[in-house]
This record gives sequence, C-alpha cells and structure tokens, in this order.
Amino acid sequence: MDFIVSIAQGITGFFSAAGESFMGTAASIVPLALIALTVLNAIVALIGEDRFDSASRKLTKNFFARYTLLPYLANFMVGSPASFTFGKYLPEKYKPGYQEVCTRTNMAPMMCLFPHVNPGELFVWLGIFNGVVTIAGERAGATLAVATFALAFCTSSFIGLVVEKMTMFLAKRQGVDFNQIEKNKAEKVYTEDMT
Repeated sequence: MDFIVSIAQGITGFFSAAGESFMGTAASIVPLALIALTVLNAIVALIGEDRFDSASRKLTKNFFARYTLLPYLANFMVGSPASFTFGKYLPEKYKPGYQEVCTRTNMAPMMCLFPHVNPGELFVWLGIFNGVVTIAGERAGATLAVATFALAFCTSSFIGLVVEKMTMFLAKRQGVDFNQIEKNKAEKVYTEDMT
C-alpha cells in the first residue's frame, strides 16, 4: 500500500512542479511576447504599412540582410511560428533559405537570450544551461548563451546562401522558372485587385 501511495505522491509532485514551471514561464514570457508585438504594431502604425512593406522588401535584396537581419527581426518581434509571415517580403526563390534560417539556424540560439522566441523548446535550452551552470558556474552559462547567439548570427547568412544555391540548382534541374512564378503571382494580385 505504501508503494501505491508513494507513486501517487510522485505523480502529484510532478504535476505540481510542472504547474509551477508553467506559471513561471507564463508570467515572464507572455508579457515579453506581447510587448514585442505591441512595439512591432506601433512601428507599423507610425511609419505606415505600405512603407514598412517597402522597407522590408528592400531589406531582402542583400543576402546578409535577407538571411540574418530579417529572420532575427521576425523571430524577435513575433516569435515562432509567426516569423514565417515575414517571408512574404521575399521572392519565391529566396523563401527556402529564409525558412531554414528562421526555423533551424537562429531559433534555438535566439531563445538562449530571448525566451519568448520559442517557449516550446525552452526546456531543452534550460536543461543544457543548468548543466553548464552546475558544472562551471553562472558565468560559463552566460558565456554559452552569448557565444551560441553570436555563432548563429555569424553563420546564418552562409547557411541561407547555401540553401538558396541548392534551391536554384534543384529548380533548374526540375525545370522550375522562378521568374514565371513571380510573374504569375503579380498577375494574380492584379486580377484580385480588379475584382
């Protein structure tokens, strides 16, 4: 009987600890995400949606800005998975590289410093961070967070460019014409505006 009681207490303790962790996360991450969204909406309202869209499209012409600045800005402002919406400013041929950088290259490193970016995977980072802090101290944990962020920031343009080149190679091999796709998109938008 004591065995069953100890199992029940363990399960209850687990759910209690999970609830405390959830409330701690909800109290810290949710307000941060809401403030980031509010700032983004304020920026868009101040400069106007058309100007914001135009500036974002200009930002995507340079590969460094396309695969570093835009994904980092998107992840910081709206987090995962909404950061994909910033891909609308890109021509189709650049979207695979952007998606790669947005989801894989910079999501976890950004989460090291800004937990609101992807709270669903925060437990992984916190496990690693707590292990490093336990072994080497808080300074080592902070150094790991900053180094991870800096490394991803430096490599994201390279990774995006590699994916872009792979996309071009595979598109050419399959006979995909990105110029025709862009032309079809423009015609579709034009005909929708006419109706």
